[in-house]
Amino acid sequence: MGEEFWIGLAAGAAVGAVIAAVAVYLVVGKAKMPEPPKPVKPSGAPLRMLALLQREGRLLDFLMEDISGAPDAQVGYGVREMHRKCQEGIKKALDLETVLPNNEDETVEIAAGFDPSAIRLTGNVAGSPPFKGRLIHPGWRVKTMRVAAPPEGADEFVLAPAEVEMP
Repeated sequence: MGEEFWIGLAAGAAVGAVIAAVAVYLVVGKAKMPEPPKPVKPSGAPLRMLALLQREGRLLDFLMEDISGAPDAQVGYGVREMHRKCQEGIKKALDLETVLPNNEDETVEIAAGFDPSAIRLTGNVAGSPPFKGRLIHPGWRVKTMRVAAPPEGADEFVLAPAEVEMP
């Protein structure tokens, strides 16, 4: 067999390999490849209190407004009303208790095994518990929460809907 035969055989094999590769691509390409997982939408549950404070006391409106040019008396009046309404909203939605029962500026002792998510030690923290220090803030803990879930299909990321008054 001559050289031409072997060149023809090699060329035929190459063409066959290409045809086989195209066939495999077409078959695999038509097969349903699993879609990559969609990113999980974060829960809007933590935003429910913020939405409540907006609804009751318009907290977001106040915080997002530029008050740098407003006179102190005007800001004070606005804050007093917002404070009252937000406080009412919190009391309707939450039963709160302090993390520590002591008053601010009292000396407290923090025993070994304390919960660092409930008690934050600041200043010169050295050694091991028990620790003694001055209470700066007693902390807050939610005992009961009465914040209703939004209606089915509602977008929890809308903290306050746009309001449009029709003529």
